Amino acid sequence: MRRSLLAFVSFGLVALASRSARAQHAPLPPEVIALDSPEGERLLSESTAKADFVRLVSTYVTQEQPTFCGVASAVTVLNALPIQQPLTELGRMYSQQSFFAETTRAVITPEQAGKTGLTLARLANALQTHPTIVELTYGSDVSLDDLRARLSKNLATADDYVIVNYQRGELGQESVGHISPLGAYHAGSDRFLVLDVARYKYPPHWVYADTLHRAMRSTDIISGKSRGFLVIKGTKVPKGPMFASPGRRPTMILGGIIAAAFFVGVGVGLLLGRLRVKPAAPDASKN
Repeated sequence: MRRSLLAFVSFGLVALASRSARAQHAPLPPEVIALDSPEGERLLSESTAKADFVRLVSTYVTQEQPTFCGVASAVTVLNALPIQQPLTELGRMYSQQSFFAETTRAVITPEQAGKTGLTLARLANALQTHPTIVELTYGSDVSLDDLRARLSKNLATADDYVIVNYQRGELGQESVGHISPLGAYHAGSDRFLVLDVARYKYPPHWVYADTLHRAMRSTDIISGKSRGFLVIKGTKVPKGPMFASPGRRPTMILGGIIAAAFFVGVGVGLLLGRLRVKPAAPDASKN
C-alpha cells in the first residue's frame, strides 16, 4: 500500500511538471498516449508491471544537450540503483557531468558525446565503468514475443532497469535515434511506458509493444547495427567495458571514399594539364 501511494505521489510530480511544459511539447500521434492524460493515468493505475516506475520517477532527469539522451538515461538509472553514488555537495548522486568519470572518459568523453551521442554498445560500456552489470540485446536478435516477455518481467521487479534505444520516426515522432528508460508495461493494451528524457520535447508516453519492437530493429548508421535495449543491475565493483566498439559510420566511410576519389581525380587532372605539351606556334617563315 505504501509503495503504491509512493508511486502515485511521484507520478503526480511528473504529471505536474509535464503539464507545466505542455505548451512546449511536440504533438504525439493518436496511437501514442501521454502519461499525463486521463487515458495515460488509467493505464498506469491498471499496470501490474510498474515496480521500476516507483524508483525511476524520483531520479528521472532531462537531457542537458540534444545528444545527451544516453547520458541522461544512464544518470536516471544509476541514481535509482541500490549502489553507492558519488558524493556531491547535494549528497550522493550522479549528474550528467559526474557520469564522465576518468574510467568512463576512456570509453567516451563529454565532447564526443556532445557531437555524436552514444551508440547502444558504447552506452553499455560507459555504464560498466560504474558499479553496474549490463546486458545488451540488439533489436534484430529478439522476437516481439520474447521482447514483451523479458521487458514486462523486468518492469514488474525492482532494482533492475531497462534503457531502450529506438528510432523515433517509428513512433510517429521526428525521425531521429533516441534513448530513454522504460517505466512500466500495461498488459491489457500491450503498451510500454517510455520515460522520455527529452522532457522539453515529449512527455512520458505509452507506446505499443510492436511499435517499440520495430523502432528497436531499425539500424543505427553510426554502429551499423540495429538498436535495442539494455538491462542494468547494480554491483559492488565495476566490470569495465565488455562490448565490441562500433565501427566507423558507413556513410562516413562511403563519403570518405568518394571524397578521396574526387581529390585524386582533380590532382591527376592538374598534373596532366601541366605536363601537356602546348601546340607549336605557326612558322612565320612559311607565310
